[in-house]
Amino acid sequence: MRVSSPIGELPFEPRRIHYRQGALHVDGDMGAWPAHVVIDAGDIPALARLVATPALISAASVVLVGVVALARRKH
Repeated sequence: MRVSSPIGELPFEPRRIHYRQGALHVDGDMGAWPAHVVIDAGDIPALARLVATPALISAASVVLVGVVALARRKH
């Protein structure tokens, strides 16, 4: 993973993931510094929106390919 920051692009290496106090915690290293990411329930809507669009496009593509395949079989 990479993180963009004012000092440039830094690698982020996750070292540990755990659930505590109702949130998902990811501990790791960002460049030379320790880093900590917290994902809680308030982040779920934004994450769902990010995942939903590609998932819907993929599902629509699969359905479209299936419909085209069925239409070709009937001819």
